[in-house]
Amino acid sequence: MPEPMSKETEAAFLKMAQEQPEMTCGQAPIEILEAASSDAEPTPFMEEYFAAGYAEFLAVKHGRRINLPQALIDRAILVLWRRAGLVHTDHLLSQESPDANKPFFDDEGLY
Repeated sequence: MPEPMSKETEAAFLKMAQEQPEMTCGQAPIEILEAASSDAEPTPFMEEYFAAGYAEFLAVKHGRRINLPQALIDRAILVLWRRAGLVHTDHLLSQESPDANKPFFDDEGLY
């Protein structure tokens, strides 16, 4: 089980999610992948992280801010968190993830 992240580390990852919303699953920080796979459900930080990255990804994709209902954001958080755990499993098994080249914060095709 990974060590809990400090508030400074969490803030740095939130900033990264906002500034790099088009990163691929293969570029995702290992600390985020580990955190996603270490709990039975997303932690408050994981929820905030995926919500921030998802919102920024949609803004880049659509060229403007998108205001989605909270239920849709919550669904996206869950599927993005789950995929991050699967990507981490592939990493642990030294296998390339089939999602390695897909945008990390894109929920398309995950439902």
